[in-house]
Amino acid sequence: MGLSFRLTAVKELKKRRKKKKTLEVGARRCRSAPAAVAVLQIPDDLWTEILLKCVSKHWCSLISFRCFTNLFLETRQQRRLFMHLVNKENHSEFALLSSSSSPNHPDSDKRAMVSVLKRDLNIPGMMGGEFVSALRGLLCVRVQGRLLICNLTTKQLVELPTIRRRLVLPEPNDNNVWDYFCHDPVHDEYKALNIVWEESKSGEGKVVRSEHHVLVLGPGVSWRRIQSSSGSSIPPPHRPCSQGKSINGVLYYGACIDNNTSVVMSFDLRSEEFTLIKLPLDVMTSNSPNLMNYGGKIAVYEYSESLLATNGTVDLWTLEDGGKSIWSNKMSLVLPVSQMSFASYNHLKMQSTTRSGEVRLAKSTFVFNQHVFFVTYDFERNKITSRFKLKPSYASIGTCLRTNFWDDTESIMYLET
Repeated sequence: MGLSFRLTAVKELKKRRKKKKTLEVGARRCRSAPAAVAVLQIPDDLWTEILLKCVSKHWCSLISFRCFTNLFLETRQQRRLFMHLVNKENHSEFALLSSSSSPNHPDSDKRAMVSVLKRDLNIPGMMGGEFVSALRGLLCVRVQGRLLICNLTTKQLVELPTIRRRLVLPEPNDNNVWDYFCHDPVHDEYKALNIVWEESKSGEGKVVRSEHHVLVLGPGVSWRRIQSSSGSSIPPPHRPCSQGKSINGVLYYGACIDNNTSVVMSFDLRSEEFTLIKLPLDVMTSNSPNLMNYGGKIAVYEYSESLLATNGTVDLWTLEDGGKSIWSNKMSLVLPVSQMSFASYNHLKMQSTTRSGEVRLAKSTFVFNQHVFFVTYDFERNKITSRFKLKPSYASIGTCLRTNFWDDTESIMYLET
């Protein structure tokens, strides 16, 4: 009802601007005149004041509605490719880049277009940090123990409140902290999940205790500790070891119980309950599992960097039942690396995966003063969907780089904390 009223008010305002009317400015009155003449007679600074007082309140109220911002997201078809590039040894050396157009292309493999990552996004207050997640036009990073969320369109940057923990972290405490940033589609809420853990001193990497906090983005927010509720239990102590993938309101991430045991954890964004999912027997459980969205299901894949360029083989399993840790039979996919136009095929690496079941590949090492090429490959359609490159100027950030890619659209959401 509120949205309908505001839309009616905006339409009525447009009608009034077309009519002849008498304008009163302070004590001065002007006789009725055509709209075009009236516009010419009013100085720009006075128009600004009128718009600020009469129009901006209606428009600001309208575009602040969550339903309007969601409608904006749904109608924006143009998507851009973004990249967060940071020096792992010095997080203050970073770059936030984007392509000028959508990286997707409907044509065949040989004609997949090349996007150039060249636009450096200058956002005041951004200081690099660790990439957490990016979704629906929002970027979340962790900078020196602080969690920041940025709207890449409006350049608004907010800092989330600090957490009061029971678990005392060792120094430096960033080594025992992991964050996730997700969207709950059921309640239309943005949630941040924070996990801290403590390991035994035996040297086996066994996690003896972990603590979990969640925050719902909005005005006056604060972190709350997740505790067991009726019929549910806190998951066994673990430490996250991979970025998360959200599918149908559930966050999935790789986790380690100790140095020899890896699992997949799921976190239901609606009920806020955890589930431990054992990996398939064929998967190397001592490594961090590689997760991706494959056909609307969470999947885990394995490959060898040294062999990927020669045989192009990737092994993949999809999750069929998380509660019972049931996975599908292994699929062996063969990538056409000979069509990927890399100067050298030795030691290719999968840099990231997209929400639509694509992987991004590049050479494992960057070379100074050379373009760095990346390829996006769709497992399901068995084709190269896009190619993109990084300009040599950004290689000056360093050779010890961490890169994160994502494709996203614009958002006009106003962030409140």
